[in-house]
Amino acid sequence: MSNLEKRIRELINRNFDYFIEIRRDLHQHPELSLCEFRTADVVENQLKAWNITVGERINKTSIEAVVKGRDESAKTIALRADMDALPIKELNNIEYKSLFPGVMHACGHDVHTTIQLGAAFVLQELRDELPGDVKLFFQQAEETIGGAKTMIKAGVLDDPHVSNVIGLHVCPKLDVGTFGINYGHAYASSDTITIYVHGHGAHAASPQDGVDAIVLASQIVTSLQTLVSRNTCPFDSAVLSFGMISGGDAHNIICDHVVIRGTLRTLKPSVRKIFKERIFEMSTNIAKAYGGDVSLSIDSGYDALVNNDEVTDLVVDVAKKVFGKENVIILDHPSLGVEDFAYFANERPSSYNRLGVANKAKGITATLHDGQFDVDEEAIRYGILHQVLCVFALMGVDIDG
Repeated sequence: MSNLEKRIRELINRNFDYFIEIRRDLHQHPELSLCEFRTADVVENQLKAWNITVGERINKTSIEAVVKGRDESAKTIALRADMDALPIKELNNIEYKSLFPGVMHACGHDVHTTIQLGAAFVLQELRDELPGDVKLFFQQAEETIGGAKTMIKAGVLDDPHVSNVIGLHVCPKLDVGTFGINYGHAYASSDTITIYVHGHGAHAASPQDGVDAIVLASQIVTSLQTLVSRNTCPFDSAVLSFGMISGGDAHNIICDHVVIRGTLRTLKPSVRKIFKERIFEMSTNIAKAYGGDVSLSIDSGYDALVNNDEVTDLVVDVAKKVFGKENVIILDHPSLGVEDFAYFANERPSSYNRLGVANKAKGITATLHDGQFDVDEEAIRYGILHQVLCVFALMGVDIDG
């Protein structure tokens, strides 16, 4: 173990209880997207207490801060953490349970924020050994509007120019003390599909006088499922799911309108494009065949998150030192969930990893977005160490020496 790594570990261990206090405070006070005001205050106050430079708020709750290195001409590396919570009721019986009814950190963003604050503290303590600057992005609204885009538009990747961005997500499918990562595609793109089906009403006893929008909607939903099985190469990934359907005014009236809403998840832009075209073509033609009509809207969500191979190689090498080679898992498949870190990865060579947080012995096994979700807080120790070492390694420091 290098002298640098020993010092980093000592700083983490010496302050670990304080980091846990921060995490539990954030967990008790979760805030929804675009309402992360208290969270942003906590983050900003901590950073200023450590004499870290904090910029003006972006869209009221996102924060950009900088740990200044010794050489302004050296490479600048960025770390990113999301801060928003979810509209979920916490079911855990723990001392730091959410104090806000119906709002919970069920996706672990309190942990992400704490890990990045811990990394900020350690990097500030070691700033004289940092060749370049470290930018810290504490981001709003990952769960809704994609706060990453707002930060990028505000110019956080420039002045000074950011070379690489590193991020992480807690993963309850992996045990604490383990690390997972994808090469290439890590998360999918998303699109929201809304189909308005227009028929013609009639008495239920005389269906021949109308055009049944429920029948049309049923045919459309069933037929669109063939896009995955018959219009997509078996080696490409895609999911088309419809989670909402509504229509009709009474049980004895032929329905004249139905609304269908769903989500499309893809990895490749070419597959995404084909799906959008085929959804429109199939829905329109099926409706016409039955004498009805449709109007469609497809609202683009997040882009697919693609990890840079070179940066990921370095992140994996560092992970082997932190977690042990046997605990570093190269994941076979990307998640078809979404993550707006994708926008940072679109702009700069970046890498996004998954931090194991499960512990069956402690009963910590619930999935993300579950009212019983929690983490083994030892994961915070691993996360801080990994992020700090990644920063030094990306700046060209020999972390083995």
